[in-house]
Amino acid sequence: MKKVAAILGLLFLAAMLNPVAASSSKGGGNYWHPYPTNVIPGDIVIGHNPSSDKYIPGYWTHTGIIAYYDSYYGEWVVIEAWESGIRMVLLSDFLKRYDTVAVLRVATSDYVRQNAVYFAYQQLGKPYDWGWWTKQIYGDSYYCSELVWAAYMAAGGPDIDANPGWTWKYLNGVAPQEVYDDDDTYVVYYHSA
Repeated sequence: MKKVAAILGLLFLAAMLNPVAASSSKGGGNYWHPYPTNVIPGDIVIGHNPSSDKYIPGYWTHTGIIAYYDSYYGEWVVIEAWESGIRMVLLSDFLKRYDTVAVLRVATSDYVRQNAVYFAYQQLGKPYDWGWWTKQIYGDSYYCSELVWAAYMAAGGPDIDANPGWTWKYLNGVAPQEVYDDDDTYVVYYHSA
């Protein structure tokens, strides 16, 4: 319990020292979704952008991990791997980029969820990983679904890659669709604009 309190304290301190990145709607529209009210730290937010369909296998095209609630902004903050690197954005900015969005909860303990958030926080500022066909837990760069998968693996699991081995469709990577399809994740929020 002391470790969880220490992690929450570090996240609070980090929130005070690191401003939230401005969002970009590059490659997406300005969609409207009701704001999810039942999220908790460690939940995974996932989106579909029609302009990314030709590049990313599966329906879902982007993911991030919900880190904490920021009382200054009055909303949740998401850690995501973006083409400019790993950053924090407001949940409302994440949602407006996608025509369909969902929030997934990982079937594990709050302790594991908090450690997954802490791992993702430690990756802030690292560059984007353009090698979508592979995945690594401890690396110098991450793509979006690799970051959320690695965060849970580093926190002790579960493995949220529905196809952990090599496949023709996903090769040896982990796509957002595989995170959505995994038996260890379940939907707590879904909306299509």
